[in-house]
Amino acid sequence: MDTKYSLINNSIGFFEVTPKPTVAELEKHYTEKYYQRNLSTYKKTYSPSELQYFEVEAQLCLATLDKYASVDTSLLDIGCGEGFFARYFFEKHWNVTCVDFSSDGIERHNKVLLDCFDQSDIFTYLDNKQTSGITYGLLNLDNVLEHVLWPVELLASMTKLMTKDTIARIEVPNDFSSFQSLLVDLGCTDETWISPPEHLSYFNKDSLVSLLENVGLEVVSLQADYPIEHFLLNDNTNYWKNRDLGKSAHFARVTCTNYLANNNLERYLDYREASADLEFGRSLTAYTKLA
Repeated sequence: MDTKYSLINNSIGFFEVTPKPTVAELEKHYTEKYYQRNLSTYKKTYSPSELQYFEVEAQLCLATLDKYASVDTSLLDIGCGEGFFARYFFEKHWNVTCVDFSSDGIERHNKVLLDCFDQSDIFTYLDNKQTSGITYGLLNLDNVLEHVLWPVELLASMTKLMTKDTIARIEVPNDFSSFQSLLVDLGCTDETWISPPEHLSYFNKDSLVSLLENVGLEVVSLQADYPIEHFLLNDNTNYWKNRDLGKSAHFARVTCTNYLANNNLERYLDYREASADLEFGRSLTAYTKLA
């Protein structure tokens, strides 16, 4: 971790960076990373198996809605990135709205969504939406919460766009989990997930649920994805000790995830819920409603 930062455990329970960068510093960081240096996290192309892997998350979302809720077929994808999640619902004829600070990802991979895309700072966008009285059946906040300066305020703003029937899907990295603690204790890895100014807040099962409850959300389903960190237990697959192994670990995750989803999507959903309980997965996805 950059030595100018440290971590504190705030009153809600999740870890956050201190001191936090200013808005100007954060904007400068992302501008330089993604544009001036042409180091965008968005790849130019993806393999067929990776495209299928992206679609699995949307398929699981629909399966989760079918199991737990009946929602209006309108989606607001907050921080939509490349748009693969939103496109799945768009092709299912949902009323889709996407927002992100840049159109780069959408333009690279899902131009069909440009007509329903708004380029905006998400805090400003949500504040403006609150005054319009518009609500949605499904809100998606996928790998956004860990990046923003004010995660509590972001979630609070998001709840203003919800009705009692809305489901909000919130995905974050699963950091400081009990399994990660085991890996560190065994010397299999360091705390490499601490990465300011990219990630400013860190959530595990307990702290994520605590945060969501703090802003008036009830967790309907908590799920964890493929536990890619299990590769760190084996010296021959430890991608922390040998960074060249990262790509093969990624494609193992892709292949296994696609297999499980194709084999039985409903049972795979059950498996992911059990994985969240066991703190055994790289990311957590919470499906929530107003408490």
